[in-house]
Amino acid sequence: MFYKFTAGYGKQICVILYSVFSALLALKIWLPFVLLAALHVAEYVIKGYKVGKRSGDGIIPSFLNCLCFGFTWWLPLERRLDRSEKAKAQNREQN
Repeated sequence: MFYKFTAGYGKQICVILYSVFSALLALKIWLPFVLLAALHVAEYVIKGYKVGKRSGDGIIPSFLNCLCFGFTWWLPLERRLDRSEKAKAQNREQN
């Protein structure tokens, strides 16, 4: 449900969130930034690496995209890959 609401606005949302976190860092409030970074690293380990490997991206680009954009990077990519694989399977069945 949340993804449908944010579809097309992922990068803008990330810019806003990173602006807020940067302001907090300027005030020397580190905990939200550390938690966000830890969340994105865990997200890369759990999901980002697999999706990046499926798409043909390298380890470093996948890690940086997951670190910067989180689920707004890997979720649309995963859905696009799933649709592409499903279409290829249907073409094989028809032939």
